[in-house]
Amino acid sequence: MTSPTVSVSPEAPVLGDASSSKPPASDEIVLRPARLSDIPIMGNICTDAYALNPVTAYLTPKAHMYREDNIQQHRQGCRRRFLNIRNLSIIACLASDPSTIVGFGQFSRLGDDHGAKQFIRDRGLRERVSIYTLSWFFYFYHIVENIIWPDRITHKARMKEFESWVADDNEIYWNSHPERGIRWYANSVIVSPQFQGKGIGKKIMLEGLKRAQDERVIMGLTASVEGEYLYRKVGFELLGTFSHRVPGDDKEGGGIMIWYPEGTNSKS
Repeated sequence: MTSPTVSVSPEAPVLGDASSSKPPASDEIVLRPARLSDIPIMGNICTDAYALNPVTAYLTPKAHMYREDNIQQHRQGCRRRFLNIRNLSIIACLASDPSTIVGFGQFSRLGDDHGAKQFIRDRGLRERVSIYTLSWFFYFYHIVENIIWPDRITHKARMKEFESWVADDNEIYWNSHPERGIRWYANSVIVSPQFQGKGIGKKIMLEGLKRAQDERVIMGLTASVEGEYLYRKVGFELLGTFSHRVPGDDKEGGGIMIWYPEGTNSKS
């Protein structure tokens, strides 16, 4: 099973690089739809990319002690999103070695408008049935997996508190604005640490933005301090900062961001 088709644009410009030079042809990065078999690697990339994140340190203080537990959490999250009928998952890999995955993005199409319904219809009956079946299979699979290998890294009280913070921000920036209900949402755009700074994140994001532009709908996301700078370079604007911050995260910046398609009056 694969995610919906993505376009390939090797010439995409660099995001966050000091130099505008492209990588050698042998290291050219291409995009393709994600496959279910990619999920384990996606989980590994998440674990490495978020290792030094203050939110990770706050919510999973023992993640450095039990790496496999951390991978399991990220793997399950990536799989749940992949098996959502509204999801678009994109893989970035080396053109010279497609088995080498260097990053990925997961986007969700929200709303009940024609565009959202068309996105679901375009996946075809066979794929929709397959996703429905697999989503239930892995729902129970994850339950069993978590019983056999229980979570040893999450601080339960902090996680519950953090989820309430996320709900607060969703209410402030999204739910209280009905006009923003129809949107694409960037769940995650993650690049393996050793491949960061080569424009791969921008390449993935531009593919998601192409979908939003074609449908003429907004895109939203949650940005870290570092992420805010990068997302601004592709046209995102800051709606507002987080209503709460985890202890130890003393950097200024980051928050809820929005992107408006060209040729619309969405800002008004």
